[in-house]
Amino acid sequence: MNNIINKSRHGFAGLPVTGFDMASAAEGDYTPKLTLMLDSARNEERANRAAVFASRLEAIASFITKKEMTGIEAAEALRDEATRIQNEAGDFH
Repeated sequence: MNNIINKSRHGFAGLPVTGFDMASAAEGDYTPKLTLMLDSARNEERANRAAVFASRLEAIASFITKKEMTGIEAAEALRDEATRIQNEAGDFH
């Protein structure tokens, strides 16, 4: 049995899987730990995406200011960026 547990603690290419100890969970019930791990990963990804998005908005604002764009030109620049983001999101699906 220990041999099976030790083998299952290794993921792809025999590398150890971190953050999840199968031996410490109740036999067959890994749901609580997996839920916590997934929630943590989701929250980290949301924070990363928010940081990237805020940085991009700041870059667009600087571009608009530097070019001294009118309101209509600024709106068009924002539309162009929205299209770019939608196309990028489509690449992931």
